[in-house]
Amino acid sequence: MKLRICFFMSICALALCRADLIKDRPISFSPWRVQETIKYVNERYDRSVDSLEMLPVMVVSHFTAMDDLEVSFKYMNNEHMESGRGVLRNAGQANIAVHFLVAKSGDVYRLMPENHIGRHVIGLNRHAIGIENVGKDEKALTQAQVQANAYIVRHLVKKFPIRYLIGHSEYRNFETTPLWEERDAKYRTEKVDPGESFMQPLRLLVADLNLKAAYDGGEIPVRIDHVLTEYHAKKFFNGAALVMRNGQVIFRKVYGKADGQSARALSAEDRFYIASAAKSFTATAVALLTEKKKISYEDTVVRFFPGLSHLLAGVKIKHLLSHTSGIEDYYKLVKAVPGFTNQDALAALALQKRQLTKPGSRFYYSNSNYILLAEIVAKISGQSFTDFVQENILRKAAMAATHFSVNAAGSGINPPPALDAEGKEFSYSFKTAGAGGLYTTPYDLALFDTALWNHELLSARMLQRLIEPQAHVDTKDTDYAFGWYVYPKRGVMYHDGNFSGYHSMNWLQPKEKNAIILLSNNHTAKIKEITYEIDRILNGMAASRLK
Repeated sequence: MKLRICFFMSICALALCRADLIKDRPISFSPWRVQETIKYVNERYDRSVDSLEMLPVMVVSHFTAMDDLEVSFKYMNNEHMESGRGVLRNAGQANIAVHFLVAKSGDVYRLMPENHIGRHVIGLNRHAIGIENVGKDEKALTQAQVQANAYIVRHLVKKFPIRYLIGHSEYRNFETTPLWEERDAKYRTEKVDPGESFMQPLRLLVADLNLKAAYDGGEIPVRIDHVLTEYHAKKFFNGAALVMRNGQVIFRKVYGKADGQSARALSAEDRFYIASAAKSFTATAVALLTEKKKISYEDTVVRFFPGLSHLLAGVKIKHLLSHTSGIEDYYKLVKAVPGFTNQDALAALALQKRQLTKPGSRFYYSNSNYILLAEIVAKISGQSFTDFVQENILRKAAMAATHFSVNAAGSGINPPPALDAEGKEFSYSFKTAGAGGLYTTPYDLALFDTALWNHELLSARMLQRLIEPQAHVDTKDTDYAFGWYVYPKRGVMYHDGNFSGYHSMNWLQPKEKNAIILLSNNHTAKIKEITYEIDRILNGMAASRLK
């Protein structure tokens, strides 16, 4: 064993001392082959990519099953999948393509850009760089090829966040991981290349790189950063992000400027207006009173607002929470101006002549519902709504950086303004609370989420009641519960927010203790799209099964 280790260490030293082994010998990649490869990805992986660029996190070693370099190159250079490979041809017309071809002598040829997608490993092509070693079988492979593969791996680790090194025969070990993207459960091929007699010495040569043969999720943070960096570069995201996995913060970063004028970069401590994502706090406040039996979801609302009896007949607490009350949004009844309060909203509701729909019959999103809920919390608790939330939610969850706009006067807190859709700077100056009115940071929202799934605020039974679907939301293809949009089959609960350039997303999987938190101060229509992309990184193919 000692002699064997010394032998491979000497090979490693040779690899490090040799001049650059990589020679460029591009295979043919016409626009047809590019488009066919993109088509393969979009049809088989349920994706919507428009280029072959990728972020590689894996290296896969193969052998060609051919004993001649030129024959192997000619095969790779052919753009069309040969007719004899029926299973592969049925999956797509473009031929297989790998990034490197290694001769028996150890000479290395780069066949295509290292960060471009090639067909070489089912299910993993968007994340993997392929190395083909010339050889009809495992016995035909040489020590020089092992050495060359180690050289390539070291070269790639310097350029990309490579996390995994596997032989092609090991590809199915990744079927249940977030990296796997092949939708057809029957589309598999049995592989034996290149085998342990090749992979074991290769792994020994690069052991210091600590590359994995089994999935561990270590690539997730860099993949999230890659997604957010791309959206930021396209001006679709300017803000702060935080992601939790298995109850731990695995990603936290800010992107862009604090406003449209200065050069000050955003910081992790900046507080963002979260708009309607604050409704989850209001629903939690109501749930707390319900758990203490001071109120019931079945209680009628009219007794709290006798002046609105014409509007509130048959309306119950549960109808306000689920936006099924039939009450109009006060924004559509009057023009809200800076300084607008909950009392102004109640006065606006008096202008509504009749209910829009029968209570409980239809989802109709209305901020008025949550203004009424905030006032009910105040009436039942004997405190202002903001004081109740501060004492029973924010303080218990240790959310020291979270505050209501109505309480911000004289606090010295200056949250970053937003840029609206027209590029105009906007600072939130309304005084309503319940439907919105809350400023926070991604880390504070993570504290809220953690307190929820750890049942530090509500019991497990009450949290479950909070996220039971109440009404279908056609515009979002989801359901609404009490203060949360939900995808029951996925165990997902979320609420987003949008107001004059401020955008927010708080996306939770309580069972898995996963959270995606995005706060932006620049107009974007991509918050949910970005969330879906990060959800895919966390959950793989399961992320597409939202209903």
